[in-house]
Amino acid sequence: MKTNDLDLESLVPDERFEGERSEELLALLAERTARYTMGDSTSVRVETAARLLEGILYCLNLSKRSAGAQDPNATVKDRFFAGVREAERLKRRAALLYAQAKRFEPPVVNLGYTETCLALSGFFRQYDPAFFAQEIPCAIDYPLCQPVSERLKGVEYLLDYLKRWLVESSFLRMMDADSLRRLYAGYYADDPDLLVNLYLPAAEAASLCALAGRPVRQLTLRPADRERIVRLIDAEDASSAKTALCEAAEHAGKELNQTGEFSLDYLKRTALDLLTRLQVNRSGKVDKAT
Repeated sequence: MKTNDLDLESLVPDERFEGERSEELLALLAERTARYTMGDSTSVRVETAARLLEGILYCLNLSKRSAGAQDPNATVKDRFFAGVREAERLKRRAALLYAQAKRFEPPVVNLGYTETCLALSGFFRQYDPAFFAQEIPCAIDYPLCQPVSERLKGVEYLLDYLKRWLVESSFLRMMDADSLRRLYAGYYADDPDLLVNLYLPAAEAASLCALAGRPVRQLTLRPADRERIVRLIDAEDASSAKTALCEAAEHAGKELNQTGEFSLDYLKRTALDLLTRLQVNRSGKVDKAT
C-alpha cells in the first residue's frame, strides 16, 4: 500500500497527532518509507507503515521534550531529525549504564539475570532511531523489583530499566554472597535460578532487620524478632506503620551506603509493598525469607 494513500489515524490512533499537519506527516512517512526500502518503493505493508509512523511520532515527541529551545518555525522533518539525534544521545548514555551493569554484578546472580545482561547488548547493535525509535530490539526478561512504566518506549525504556537495574545491583553488592544464597533458598524454594528478582528478598529482609534492630547485613530474624514486628504492625495505625517501615528502610539503605535519593526511594517503595502483606498476614510468621 502506498503511504500517500494511508489514513494516519487508522495506522496509529493517538493524541500525538494534535498540532501536526497531516500532509507534512504523510510526506515524511513517504520519505522514511523510501529510505527504509532503499529507494525501491514507497509502498509497504500496513503493519510496516504503522511502525514507521510510530517511530516518527516518537521522535517528534522526544524532540518536544528534549532540552533546548524549540524553533516555532521548524518543519516536521526538522523536528523529527532533532528527535533522532536526541534518541542517539540517550542511546550513548544507556551504553554507559550498560557498561557499568556488566562491570558491577552482584555477588550472586541467576540464569535469568545473566541471560538478560547478555541480551541487552543486542539493543546497541540493532536500535535504529531513524526508523523505529519506539522499539526495543532485544529480549528483556529479568524482572525488576519496581518495574519500568509501560508508558516508556524505545531507548527511554531501556534507560530507566538500566537505572533501576544498577540501583538493585548496587544494593546487592553490599551483601555477603553466602547470606544471599541462604536467603534465596528460603524465599525461592522451588528454584532460585528461574526468572525471579534478586533485590526483592534482600531489600525486604534488610528493612525488617532494621525495624527489629538487628544487623542489616545478616538478613535473618530470630523468632522473637518476627513476633515483635508483627505486634508492632498490629499495634500501629496504617500511617504510623508506614512511617515506621519507611524509617527502617532508610536506616537499612544508609547502613548499606545507598544514600542516593532514587536508591532510598526505591528501597522505601519496596518496604511499603511488603507492609501490605504484613498487615494481611497476622499469623506471626513475618516472611519465609527471614
